[in-house]
Amino acid sequence: MSTRAGQFPWPLAWLLAALALLSREPAILVVLGVVVVSGALSEATARVAHEGLRVRVALSASHVVAGEELDCVVEVENGKPIPLTWCDVHVPLPEGVELADAGPGRARARLAASFGLHGNERVRLRFRLLAARRGAYAIGAGRVRTGDWLGFFSEERDAGNLRVLVAYPKPLLALMRDVPALRPLAERATRRGLQPDPTRFAGVRDHLPGDARKDIHWKATARLGRLQTRVFEPATSGDIVFLVNVASHPSYWIQADPESVETIVSAASTLVRQAADEGRRFALFTNGIDALTRERPHAVLGRGPARVRRGLEILARLSPYAAGTPEHLFLREQSRLALGATLVCVTPALTRELAQALVRLHRRRHRVLVVSAHPPASAVAAYAAAHRIALQSLYEARGRAAG
Repeated sequence: MSTRAGQFPWPLAWLLAALALLSREPAILVVLGVVVVSGALSEATARVAHEGLRVRVALSASHVVAGEELDCVVEVENGKPIPLTWCDVHVPLPEGVELADAGPGRARARLAASFGLHGNERVRLRFRLLAARRGAYAIGAGRVRTGDWLGFFSEERDAGNLRVLVAYPKPLLALMRDVPALRPLAERATRRGLQPDPTRFAGVRDHLPGDARKDIHWKATARLGRLQTRVFEPATSGDIVFLVNVASHPSYWIQADPESVETIVSAASTLVRQAADEGRRFALFTNGIDALTRERPHAVLGRGPARVRRGLEILARLSPYAAGTPEHLFLREQSRLALGATLVCVTPALTRELAQALVRLHRRRHRVLVVSAHPPASAVAAYAAAHRIALQSLYEARGRAAG
């Protein structure tokens, strides 16, 4: 989009021409000549001002942790031999990203600079940015304004190229040190797992001293001529599935508690990092909505840097509004949950309905751990404990740690 403003005072030239004809004064003719030349120069340089003018934006990092700083380079190139006596560049910053070194009286929500350019010259402007909050941000769509050499005309156009910056949630460990909720929760939940499930036959192997007689596979023994023992899959694996609930209000589609949502997103990112550090495979499901695509994202079971990056990026891009109730969506995903995996549900609060859904998942041979921002009602806590659902409240734990 282009916006043009300004005009040359040609009526003054006509007035001077009339006076020159009437008075025959050489001085007026000289002034008239200067005005006409100035007007022609202004018109000509205004028309080519934006020709060959390019603006590019580059970021020193595409992924940072909320609270970290990065460099943003705005490159302005005049690709024609005609110089520009003035040029204004303005790149707005999305909410959540700001200038890190903005002094008093300087706007923090935009990158702005004014300068002149020689012919075929390139200028690089370096700015220090602060990713103040988690999220996914598009940076680089700006406006450039320039005009004729004498300043009578100005034209403003869209410029720049979009760069996406993803700010991962800040680890909760950095905010709440020595809080019991930050112990390796999944390790605690699966410490006594890995027990064979006699209903899940996996194959046979040679019989070893100490193997139970009831596990001998007699048909395979007769076929191979040596004792064979049946092997079963474990009832609980070391895999972890994170269930992240962002519904922080009964009217979750129009209302939200931003503080609770940020707490559970930070807690989930901390647990994802812990799972990665322990070399575990993990998956992530959520009822949250991607703030940019408006879709409900998920990460399939896997391990490695790419899987960690995918999980953290999902958490970074979550909006505070949910796509549906957690109990409905999590139960709908039960066919995609890894068999025997530990389920870690991170939620602003544990409601009766969510507790009942988690109990149903527990009955499908999953260990279930709930990490909630707020402590649940006593009846809900008793119900969860009666059905062997482990529960940890972050705010309650923080209060004990502070005390």
